[in-house]
Amino acid sequence: MSKNTFVASPLTALRLAEEQACAGYLVARKSMVRAAALVASVSQLVRERPTRADYREVLGELMGRHFDAEQRVRLAYERWQRAQRRADAFWVASNMSGASVLGVAA
Repeated sequence: MSKNTFVASPLTALRLAEEQACAGYLVARKSMVRAAALVASVSQLVRERPTRADYREVLGELMGRHFDAEQRVRLAYERWQRAQRRADAFWVASNMSGASVLGVAA
């Protein structure tokens, strides 16, 4: 009885890595958007009640979290772009077409 084995091409592995990097970017982006919404909400509370020190303290913490989320988004986007360039460069090299899939020079 013969065994069926699937051997993935390097391009398949590179595209999978690209998809995973994209998924990481989307998760980071959603987290950043949620953090921005919280900052906006608490900022409104601080404007309405400027004497509340606890609101100001929470706002400071949330702004720090939002900044961290922005940095995670930036890093995730850079990872995604690197993964795209690697996959495109491999595709160009393997097909010797001289043109990138996304129109970006590799």
